[in-house]
Amino acid sequence: RMESVEDLVVVPGDRIGLSADIQAGPGCYVSGTQVYASSVGVVEVTEVQGNEKYKQAQVVRIQSRRAPVVPTTDSIVIAKVQSINARQAKVSILSVNDSPCHEPFPALIRVQDVRPVFTDSVQIIESFRPGDFVRAAVINLGDSRAYLLTTARDDLGVVFATREGVTMGIVDANTMQCPRTLASEPRKVALVA
Repeated sequence: RMESVEDLVVVPGDRIGLSADIQAGPGCYVSGTQVYASSVGVVEVTEVQGNEKYKQAQVVRIQSRRAPVVPTTDSIVIAKVQSINARQAKVSILSVNDSPCHEPFPALIRVQDVRPVFTDSVQIIESFRPGDFVRAAVINLGDSRAYLLTTARDDLGVVFATREGVTMGIVDANTMQCPRTLASEPRKVALVA
């Protein structure tokens, strides 16, 4: 039986259900036998009448008049990597503690904040790529230009990445793989249960 996912707030990489129970619609993708969110929003499930009836999930952006969501120290955020250099990754925070932001917040992940133990061998290019979605924690509010984030825990890191438009799968804590080409790429992967 499929558990109810309707009205669930999701971020990229969140599991929505089994592909045998529900089809992936806008804002979703299939990897293996699972349907996952590829965008931030709320899951809506609709029954579609074709040759046979089937259920389809889609992720819909939240339109709300509630108070704006603002990151604070220790908040868990989902951010999209905008650019990288040898010292840091520039990211845009899209959700805070599972609540989508009205506007993205600028943030940085410095090379010393990528892994629990910083060594000279830690490289941004082997941790993140532009376009990746990252689960991170706010370590401080930085300055007026950007929040400072960390991925220095096992449950923090890349949760969604693509290669040539294909969603990559997690191999281990340091590797993601394209299911079409079987090419592997290094990443600081979030190992989320």
